Formats: sequence, C-alpha cells, structure tokens
Amino acid sequence: MGKTLTPLIDRVSNEQLLVKARESVRKLWLCGLGAYSLATKSGVRTFDSLIREGQAIRPKARQQIEEKSVELMNNASATLQRSEQLVKERFLRPLDFVLLATRRDIEQLSLRVIQLSTEVHSLATGKAKPMAKPLNKPAIRPAAKTDTTQAPPMISSAA
Repeated sequence: MGKTLTPLIDRVSNEQLLVKARESVRKLWLCGLGAYSLATKSGVRTFDSLIREGQAIRPKARQQIEEKSVELMNNASATLQRSEQLVKERFLRPLDFVLLATRRDIEQLSLRVIQLSTEVHSLATGKAKPMAKPLNKPAIRPAAKTDTTQAPPMISSAA
C-alpha cells in the first residue's frame, strides 16, 4: 500500500505546483499589463502637464530671450564703438599731422618744376631772359621777400 500512495501524492503535488505556477505567471502577466496601463496613463498626464507648463512659461521665456538679445546687441554696439575709437586714436589721428598732396597739387608742382628748370637752363646757357609769365598758375606762390629764417611753405591737403 505504501508504494501506490507515494506516486499518487507526487502526482497531486505536481498538479498543484503546475496550477500555482500557472496562476503566478498569469498574475505576473496581469501585473505587467497594469504597469503598462498605469505608465501610459501617467505618461499622457505627464505629457499634458508639461505642455501646460510650457505654455505658461512661454511669454516669460520670450521676454527673457528678447532682453538677452537686446543686451547682446548693446554689448556688440559698445564694442564696435570702442574699436572705432581705437582706430581713430591710433591710426587716423597720427595721419592728421601728415600733409598729403592731391593729384592736382602734384601736377601743378610738376609744371612749376618744368618752368623753373627751363629758366635755370636758359640762365645757365647765357640767355638771361627771365620768363615774364608762368605757363600755368603755380600751386605755391613765391614769397615777396626771401627770408632764410622762415621754413618753406608746406603743401596743404585739399580733400
């Protein structure tokens, strides 16, 4: 009798184990589905909540962006003004002291040099006949009296 009872007990306990295992697997499956459902619902709620927060903060963010852009534009403008000032101080101001001749000044001086060299040549060859009238009006008028202490006249810039 002992030998037939053991296989019966083994069979019952195996069936109970299988039923309990099936039930556990079913509960696990349902738990996973519930977690998915909860995550979906809370995800949608969270997403909607984030959209509402974004809509509420949008005007403030736009204002902050505009303020920052105005600040950056002012900084850029100030930097440009400082750099322009530096260029004026370090480059253009020293050039104010340098007198530059224009093309017209150079042409007039050229004509005057030609006239003077012709006159010098005629004086050197013995034809001491000074020119009565210059060919073209010179850019620099000769001084009435020659003063050795005065500096020669400078060419003015005609811009």
